[in-house]
Amino acid sequence: MLTTMTFKRNIIFLLLLGIIPLTSTAQRWKKYRMEVGGGIGPSFFLCDVGGYKDVPSNNISDINFKSTRMAMGGNFSYFLRQDMAVNASLGYAMLTAKDEFAANEARRNRNFNIRTHAFELAINYRYFFIKDKFGHAFRLRGTKAPILSAISSYVTLGVGALYFNPTGLHSDGKYYALQPLGTEGQGLPGGPDKYKRLSLVVPIGVGARFAVTSQLSVGAEFNARVTFTDYLDDVSTVYYDNKSISDAYGEKAGYLADPNDGTNPTWTGAGERRGGEKNKDFYGTFMFTANYKILKGKSFKPRF
Repeated sequence: MLTTMTFKRNIIFLLLLGIIPLTSTAQRWKKYRMEVGGGIGPSFFLCDVGGYKDVPSNNISDINFKSTRMAMGGNFSYFLRQDMAVNASLGYAMLTAKDEFAANEARRNRNFNIRTHAFELAINYRYFFIKDKFGHAFRLRGTKAPILSAISSYVTLGVGALYFNPTGLHSDGKYYALQPLGTEGQGLPGGPDKYKRLSLVVPIGVGARFAVTSQLSVGAEFNARVTFTDYLDDVSTVYYDNKSISDAYGEKAGYLADPNDGTNPTWTGAGERRGGEKNKDFYGTFMFTANYKILKGKSFKPRF
C-alpha cells in the first residue's frame, strides 16, 4: 500500500514538473505586453497632380515614384493576447506631386508643383498571423534559435485624424500655403466654401519583423491611407476666373491658382477641369521599423 501511494505521488510530482514550465512559457508574453517603436521610410502620393500614366487613373499604378519623399513616425503598443495588440501611432509624411513628371499632356500644361505636410494620429488594431516572439529561446543559455523562428508578421487596420497643409511652388522659388489663398475661388461669388485641413484617415497595412533579442526587433511595414478629402493637393474641381482670384486675394493667389506653362492657356480658363472630385486623395508609406518591448517586473531568469 505504501509503495502504491509513493508511486502515485511520484507520478503527480512528475506531471507537475511538466505542467509548470508549459504554463510559465504560455504566460511569459504577459511580461512583455507593452512596446514602443518607430520607423522611417519613403512616402507615396496618389492625387490629382502628377501621375505616371498618359491616361490618369485612381489606382496605385499611377503613382509616380519620382515624387517619393520621406515619412517617419512613432508608436506605442499594448498586447491583448500573444497574437493581438492595440497600437497608438503618431506620424509625419512629406507628400509631393509635380505635373512636370506626368505623362499626360494636359497635366504637364497645368504645371502644378505641390508639397503637402501631413500629420497623422491614429489608433490601430494589429493581428499577428505569425505570432510575435516574447523572449523564449533568447533567454536560454546555449540555445540557437533558427532564424525562421524569430520572424513574425501581422496585418493592421486603424482609424485616425489627419491634419494636412498643401503648399504650392511660386515663380519666386518659394512654397506657400494654398488653402488660405482660395485657388478654386473659395469664398468668392459662386465658388465653393473653403475646405478643412482636417480629415478622417483609415490606415491599412501589413508588416513583418525579426526578433534580434528578447526585447528588440527590426522590420518593415507598409501602410496605405484611405482619406476622406480630395484636397490633400489643393486640387479638386474646376478653374475659377483667375482675375477675380487675383483681385480678391492678390497676385500670389492668382499665380498659384493657375501656373500653366503657356503651351495651351485656354485649357486652364474659367470653368475648365482642374481636378477630379469624384476620387479622394490617397497616400502610403513604407517604413523600416525598430521595436522595443518593455519588460514588466523582474527579468525572467530560468533555473535549472
